[in-house]
Amino acid sequence: MGVWGAPDPAAPTLGGAAVRALVLPQLFVASPDGAWLPSLVQPGSDVSAHDNRSAHFRLRPGARWSNGTPISAADLRRSADSRFVSGVDGPTANGTITVRFTQAVPAWRRLWSGTDSVSAPAPGVWGGPFVVAGSTPGLETVLRRNDTWWGAPAPYLDEVRVTLVPDPVTARQLLQRGDLDIVMPPADSARTKQLEGLPGVSVVSSNRGGWWVGLFLPTNKLSAGEREAMARTLDRQRFVNVLLADEALSLNGFAGAEDATFSRAGAGSGAWKSGSKITLVGENEEPVTPLLERVIQQRAARDEAEVELRNVDAGLAERWLADRTYDAFVVMAFDGPDPCWTCRWSDVDGKLASAADAGDRKAMTELEAELRDKAAVVPLWRPRTVVAYRDGLHGVRANGFGLDAAWNAWEWWRG
Repeated sequence: MGVWGAPDPAAPTLGGAAVRALVLPQLFVASPDGAWLPSLVQPGSDVSAHDNRSAHFRLRPGARWSNGTPISAADLRRSADSRFVSGVDGPTANGTITVRFTQAVPAWRRLWSGTDSVSAPAPGVWGGPFVVAGSTPGLETVLRRNDTWWGAPAPYLDEVRVTLVPDPVTARQLLQRGDLDIVMPPADSARTKQLEGLPGVSVVSSNRGGWWVGLFLPTNKLSAGEREAMARTLDRQRFVNVLLADEALSLNGFAGAEDATFSRAGAGSGAWKSGSKITLVGENEEPVTPLLERVIQQRAARDEAEVELRNVDAGLAERWLADRTYDAFVVMAFDGPDPCWTCRWSDVDGKLASAADAGDRKAMTELEAELRDKAAVVPLWRPRTVVAYRDGLHGVRANGFGLDAAWNAWEWWRG
């Protein structure tokens, strides 16, 4: 499988999280329709408290790490997100585990799920359908079937090689030659048509998902006027409709399909201060970003402002964004079926982010309006998920809530 993000399981990146989702246990797995499917959790055992300040469930019988030790409440305690989890109690005599939250968390199923996993008790111990059999850092990770896996079905494939192929053109060529079996490339102008034109290749797609591309403008780096000028440089609706027609949709809000908070964000011309100098970071793997960056750069130059472009690999851009190292970013971001408002926006308004995570729809609206008015972010587009795979590989399903095409690799088979 070719992936655009380095498949390093220890890296704090989306590429690393994609591998961890296959080799470490998760409470739930997101399905293509955005529902949480029980994985480590015993199906039907998960119940939320009426006030959403706790939940209880049982783990699947026989769930074990690759070294034979049981996966237990102690593993959850060790890897709990302290922003949301105040304690993990149990198990009781019937195996019930209770998780207590720091506040109401109706969307608690994203904990230990999605981009998060239950961490292993020791190096070299695994708990997913596959184990890491070998790796070349920054290039490839080899996954081998975990014969002690407790889930169902047991993986049909003996081995899955996850290989870094950051350029979508190269990935398409390797797929055509048979050097790759499956890819899930980022959105590009003619992505689907080009993949459908390859002989011996099938294409599946989904319009739903959590991937999105946005312009992030850290509030600690730029003045309000600079952020506003940057945000207004783009006619984002026209940019998306012309360059990504049928490949992506303009993204107008994070609180659901009907959310239009950002529908007018980025419209009009910027009001740059003459002499402004801004460094804009983009990801090498995102194919449309270079053109978008040049549009921003050229329009800033009209007002005698300078935008320096710096493109790096996605993993480094993610880390720089988390550290607020540079002035502005165009990056591919990911939110699961239940966006974590605190995870992404607590530095802008922690109180509103916390209330949004508690299910307060008014707080979501107010936080998004603040993000828009402060020009802290300009959501650009949400891509369609497109997966292309060679004939003879079966069980592949497109899932926009999966971190890569291998989200259900234990169900794949050759034939």
